[in-house]
Amino acid sequence: MANVTFDIMWREAMMELLDQLEAENPEDVSCRAMDMSEWACIYIRYIQILRKLETAYDQMVHPQKRLDMRKAVEACMGRMLEIRHWMVKLNRGLDFISLDDILVDLKLSPDVLEVPVSKYIIEDRAKELDDRDKFLEALVEKYNVRPPQPSPTLKIGLPLPEEEALTIIQRNERGRQARERARMVNILKRQRQMEDKRSRMGVPLTHDEAAMRIQAAVRGFIWRWRIKRDSDKELVFIGMQPKPRDAKRDPPVVEAKNMMRRKRIQLEHAREYDEAVVTLKQKVRELEGQDMRETIQDKINQWFVENRNPETGEYPDFPDDGGSKIILNPPQPSLQSVLDGFDAGKDAKGKGGKDSKGGKDAKGKGKGKGAEEEAPVEEKMTSMFIPAIESGVQEFVAKWQDRDETNNFFQKYDADLVKEELRPIVFEEIRQQVDEEMAVLLSNLKDMVEAERAAKLGKKGKKKKKKAKKKKGKKEKKGKKKKDPTSDRSIESLFAELVSNGILQPCPHVHVRDYLGSSSFMQATLEKASVIPDPSMAQIRTAVTEYGILPLGSQYIHERAPYIKSMLLYGGDKTGKTLLSHSIANLAGANFFDLSPRNTDGKYPGKNVNMMIHLVFKVARTMAPSVIYIDDAEKVFLSDKKKLKEFGSQEPFNRIKKEMLKEMKSMGPGERVLMLGNSREPWLCTKKDEKAFLNFWTKTIFLPPPDYASRKVLWSGLFERHGGRLGHQFDLSTLAHISDGYTSGALDMVVHSMLTKRRLEQLKTTRLDIPEILQWLCKLEPMSKDQDEALRKWMDKTPSMAAAKGTAKPGSASKKTKGDAKGKKGKKK
Repeated sequence: MANVTFDIMWREAMMELLDQLEAENPEDVSCRAMDMSEWACIYIRYIQILRKLETAYDQMVHPQKRLDMRKAVEACMGRMLEIRHWMVKLNRGLDFISLDDILVDLKLSPDVLEVPVSKYIIEDRAKELDDRDKFLEALVEKYNVRPPQPSPTLKIGLPLPEEEALTIIQRNERGRQARERARMVNILKRQRQMEDKRSRMGVPLTHDEAAMRIQAAVRGFIWRWRIKRDSDKELVFIGMQPKPRDAKRDPPVVEAKNMMRRKRIQLEHAREYDEAVVTLKQKVRELEGQDMRETIQDKINQWFVENRNPETGEYPDFPDDGGSKIILNPPQPSLQSVLDGFDAGKDAKGKGGKDSKGGKDAKGKGKGKGAEEEAPVEEKMTSMFIPAIESGVQEFVAKWQDRDETNNFFQKYDADLVKEELRPIVFEEIRQQVDEEMAVLLSNLKDMVEAERAAKLGKKGKKKKKKAKKKKGKKEKKGKKKKDPTSDRSIESLFAELVSNGILQPCPHVHVRDYLGSSSFMQATLEKASVIPDPSMAQIRTAVTEYGILPLGSQYIHERAPYIKSMLLYGGDKTGKTLLSHSIANLAGANFFDLSPRNTDGKYPGKNVNMMIHLVFKVARTMAPSVIYIDDAEKVFLSDKKKLKEFGSQEPFNRIKKEMLKEMKSMGPGERVLMLGNSREPWLCTKKDEKAFLNFWTKTIFLPPPDYASRKVLWSGLFERHGGRLGHQFDLSTLAHISDGYTSGALDMVVHSMLTKRRLEQLKTTRLDIPEILQWLCKLEPMSKDQDEALRKWMDKTPSMAAAKGTAKPGSASKKTKGDAKGKKGKKK
């Protein structure tokens, strides 16, 4: 694609953003979005705009356009997250919203709802992440602490003793030799039968007749092959069969090469821009610096003269806060100060009768206040990112919309724009220098005035030493600060210690799209029948992206978007929990800390566990973004000692709970640390443990077994991932029906175990079929009904589901907020 393609895409996206702002804030208040369907349309529109902006930003080679586009991408992304958060509240707190009907009305496919993961999160920090990975890999090799990887293939039975294994091999070899002998005997038998038949017929075939029969057979084969080839071409022509791929002319391959070429050009232009900033800054200083200096000096001198005391001749003090900024750009009086001055003028005229009325009003207001406190306050949607979108659109219109770029075919930096951006920076640097000079000049002028005054009084012109008046500021309240036991150690040493203990681990390079699965097309229908449907695998991907990857990947978004402190992924064995956890850390460029009970068992024993938690959170905050991962998270919250002893560990699994809760309370927006838990048996927590476990997580996401539509996508996707392909004639529908109840991890193990090197070589001659797949599938068991029922029962206890089904107890976690909790504590005191 050409540069103009992405330029047009950017312009269209910015105009669409402007239309969105007008749609969200119409002149007529009654036309504003109120219900779920209207907000859903806005949400879908923002996803479409974000996809355009992200694609254009990824392939744009103009360095200055990329800087402005980055602001628009983050603002659009943040606004999308705000709307998503609001839609969850309108959806009774349920994180998975059914938009099937709305997509049908808008004539859109479910792929529209796939939220794009911005590539700049990783690419802009490529060097930093590369250095970190090299350092981490070196430490892993040094301490030899590579975590054990679970085997992706099926393990059939236990290892056999040597004698038994030899016996089985001998038996198989004897069987193979016997089968080979039987095959040779069968061939000889057939040859004898053919010879006997010819001798009985009495008339053997001549060479010409035999040649004719062979030719007829070959011609028949050739014509059947030609007819099949022509029929396949016809099917391809009418769109009933996919076109055969040519490796050299395959459009995805060509596009990938083109994108890589544009990435190289992008880096070259960025390097040229960085060099130009340094050189052009010096030019601006040389050419315009003197004029800037004189302008600043003249204004400061004028301020000295205007503010000099006419009676005593004393000069004013130089402003402390901001220096000459206040002189050059005096702050405008606020509206409140103007109104206060206007009211004071009215009072000065003698209209004091209103004071008594004001007192009555105040009393009335006091009464009304109590009534207002009793009434429920209606929650309004936040709009933290709308000003950023408005400024981004205005900047685009002012700078780029009508800009003539006919002479910039290669889309390199614009020198005039660079100078415009550098002038305020150079002006500020010169202003600070002038401030220092003018402060010295002002002190000299004050000394001269003092000397003149002393001379007039008949005293010798001795300079009085002025004692600098120290402003008495309010003493800061001394709070109890937590002592840092590792204040004398560097972050590198703490990093290395955590790696040596296997807590800080390298994260596998996986993507959230590796969690294969389709959208569900029956959710809206089920909701109309008062049935809360399971989340589809596409919805789970979207939730993980919006709650985990996007906030962690951007500091700007994390500070302003709805805050997600912790997230729990729960489901059966091999449902994709670990894959999604790794994808969050990988796509956000985050450090991966494993605080799982099994991983930390035997490390930092006894009271040293506090040091372990301190190290993890300190390094996670300092080297943010970070993901703190806990597998079998429910076992951390168990308080039953009998249950804890059943796990057979050296240390109790709940030993990190107390210190972890303290550290989590101190976390807030801007600290890009996500607590991520996985759970297979969340129902183990009961009574008090269950309440603490539920209240700890900001978001809980259920990972069910794949449905029929997702299994169809899974089977074809897994075979392609492992090097095999299912033909278009393969009965995928039957296979998806047969594999009902199996998890995605189990299907992946089947495919990986089946497609060995030898089997991949045989695919050219022997195609895959359902009986062969079933031979491997029957070696695994589907997810048990008991486990599925237990998970669904526990899901009904989660705050959002309990509130949706009306089973939430009064005062439960589903209705609590931080403000309510603080209020209750205050009342108890």
